[in-house]
Amino acid sequence: MNKLGIILSAVIILLAFSFCSASKEITQGNHPFKVTNATYNTWVGGQPGVKGIKVVITINNTEIQLDSVVFRNKKTSLKKDISTESPTFVGVFTLPNPEKDYILHKNPLNEYGNTPLNKSLNTPFAVKKNEAVVSYLLDNKTYYYKIDEVKEIKSTVKY
Repeated sequence: MNKLGIILSAVIILLAFSFCSASKEITQGNHPFKVTNATYNTWVGGQPGVKGIKVVITINNTEIQLDSVVFRNKKTSLKKDISTESPTFVGVFTLPNPEKDYILHKNPLNEYGNTPLNKSLNTPFAVKKNEAVVSYLLDNKTYYYKIDEVKEIKSTVKY
């Protein structure tokens, strides 16, 4: 009876772990839309150290609402651009200011108020520099769509 209990326990543990692995996977195959255009550009704000990346994604299905995008190891929500006829979604990443001043002292109590450095998002997706992953809801289930190439648009504004 002891051997049967060990075997049964091992089978239950293996089944439990097998159901955990597929929670966030990029679905391959049929999606209810196609990405017709995916671009990004970097922007600089009016204050020193204020900068970021704007990602614009256009799809061919007006019924689908894109939720979020993972790009360059960062994640942000997508908002629908209502100024265009085609279903276009915009995500804005504000990059951290590297010029922030930190108080470094031998006594850790004198460093009160320092904030930790902003670390990159640890995503379950392996995306390259010009790839992105968007998420969308369909029938109350989240799906992921990988965009193989997000093209850079150079700004024509000179500073």
